[in-house]
Amino acid sequence: MGAGKTSVGEKLAEICGYSVIDTDQEIARKMKMEIPQIFAQYGEERFREIETEVLVELSQKSVITTTGGGIILKKANREVLKTGKTIFLQAAPQTVLERVGLDSGRPLIQNKSLEEITEMYQTRLPLYLECASFVVDTTDLSIEEVANTINKEMNVC
Repeated sequence: MGAGKTSVGEKLAEICGYSVIDTDQEIARKMKMEIPQIFAQYGEERFREIETEVLVELSQKSVITTTGGGIILKKANREVLKTGKTIFLQAAPQTVLERVGLDSGRPLIQNKSLEEITEMYQTRLPLYLECASFVVDTTDLSIEEVANTINKEMNVC
């Protein structure tokens, strides 16, 4: 969360002339409710089930797909991610807190301390690295710099 997945995905799609689809936005569209409402009404487990369905559907399309940070938690999702070019956008926990700490649309990070965010990051880091075709640290880079780095290194366009 807060590494710039959605913004960078949109910029990369703009540079390359591709479509971009965000898994969270697709889930919200399918469920006809916002992510916090899905969590409140159905819980995280049901959200993660729908997330997997959406990821599998999108993996069959020629689009840039951006995901929520927790998508990596399920082994089935990691297996799908390994089949494509998967970019891990890394950001320091302090940067994540500064970028999204007050965002009410992120139920798993809302009201979390730096220590809690750091713990979440450390738990997920090996999973992100397991799937990553390429890693970019976004902490001190602009959205355009990150998108250009990905395009240069991964030949996206």
